[in-house]
Amino acid sequence: MKLFNPILFLILITFSSCLSQVSSDKEKTIISKSKANIEELEMEVNNGGFNQYFFNSSGQNCFETLKVLKKNKKFKTAKILESAINLINPKKLPNDDLIKKLRNREVEELNDEKINAKLELLDLEFYKYPDGNLQE
Repeated sequence: MKLFNPILFLILITFSSCLSQVSSDKEKTIISKSKANIEELEMEVNNGGFNQYFFNSSGQNCFETLKVLKKNKKFKTAKILESAINLINPKKLPNDDLIKKLRNREVEELNDEKINAKLELLDLEFYKYPDGNLQE
């Protein structure tokens, strides 16, 4: 009886290598998407404030972006984004419901002058970059 089958060994090594590559590609995709979310947040808010961020498709990633900020220990910026989310979601809709409303451009709060004034104050806080560079 043979204990070592070279062909089986090569198949196992190849399969293992493929799994490792798939895992690595998945991690790169997650990192890439996380970086894109942060870049979109910065670009939109710096260009037109949180109102623009939520109005454009970038805002549909607000909860993912919030997670990334917290994961990257950008807690002050996360708090600013969380405050902005709370302003446009006073009824505390579930995340998926708010995202659906953002997608369909049905968030009436984005047209409310008082809420926009509060969003503008959050814009000013964001511009200070209280956590430093968000890309680090």
